[in-house]
Amino acid sequence: MDDAARPAATVTSTWTVAYNFVWASTGRLTSGSYFVPAGTPDADPDSPLLNRTGFGFGDGSYGFVAASGDTPVGTLEIDVLPDVPDATASVGIGMDKSSVSAVRGDPGANLRFTPHPEYWITADTFFTGEILNVEGITAQPRCPSTARSPCTPRSSRTTSGP
Repeated sequence: MDDAARPAATVTSTWTVAYNFVWASTGRLTSGSYFVPAGTPDADPDSPLLNRTGFGFGDGSYGFVAASGDTPVGTLEIDVLPDVPDATASVGIGMDKSSVSAVRGDPGANLRFTPHPEYWITADTFFTGEILNVEGITAQPRCPSTARSPCTPRSSRTTSGP
């Protein structure tokens, strides 16, 4: 989610908590590069039918595939199949079809994500899909964990854009 505003302007943002799985052919994830998801199937940490998926490289192409097993309620899980070439793709979770957390999809990895809907505001010039070094964004104010609550940023990060 992104909203543009001039200095001293007030911006009201609303969103829903609709999770999805994401993957992209990225190579190595580095700050300032881009993660543009190629697949975004729905996910739901509270549904045993939607909280787990597999990720493979069958027939020469990446994609999510059915996965079996028990995943704890409240968790999203991605099983990276052994056929995924090493250091070529990344997988993760998103909200509203936008990526929010991604990691390297190492062959054979079993990746668990436990979403905590907590929202942070920062001000700077960011681009959709830009990979951010979260540690490089400082003094982030906490926002209430409701989608319609107001939140005012108190500071901005001080790093240069791409």
